[in-house]
Amino acid sequence: MRALSAHPRSLTVLLWHLAAITFLFRWIFRDPKVDMRFLAAGVVLPDLIDLTIATFVGTATGELYAHSLIVPTIVAVVVLLTTRRGRRRRAWMALVVAWLLHLLIDQMWLDAEVFFWPVFGWDVIETGVGSFWPTAWDRATSDVWRWVLETIGLLYLVRLYFVSGLTDRSARAELKQTGRLTDFTPQAPPPSC
Repeated sequence: MRALSAHPRSLTVLLWHLAAITFLFRWIFRDPKVDMRFLAAGVVLPDLIDLTIATFVGTATGELYAHSLIVPTIVAVVVLLTTRRGRRRRAWMALVVAWLLHLLIDQMWLDAEVFFWPVFGWDVIETGVGSFWPTAWDRATSDVWRWVLETIGLLYLVRLYFVSGLTDRSARAELKQTGRLTDFTPQAPPPSC
């Protein structure tokens, strides 16, 4: 078990995660058919799972089992075994890729006990060290870098909102219905004369 009361990444940086992973996914895959709803779910799922566990177990960190490499790998295998090629598989694999990018953004390889769980032992929770939530706000406000990252994330998401044409009601309706952004594919330069 590890001592995590001063764990530097114990409070998620939501807007930064959403922005950075969306940017990375768009830049790496350039997939105009990606379902952004599943991508966003993959961004928040590791923190949602682990913060729920941390709340009920009483541990000082929010990075537990869902921040290990094996959990999204198992999800990927289940998706590949239970879906056929097509839109459903593409959507669920976007969730898995976003989950893996979340681990990358969180630099989880620096915490080998969690990242490679259960290789170094089954238990990554140290109980009796207090609860995550009472000190979460203190940790968040004491780290200026979190707020810098959140601001960068907010600026990127606002830019994406306008660039994607989400000011238009029909574009928002399409995003809600299909999960697709209208401008996802980079524009080709006009042909030269």
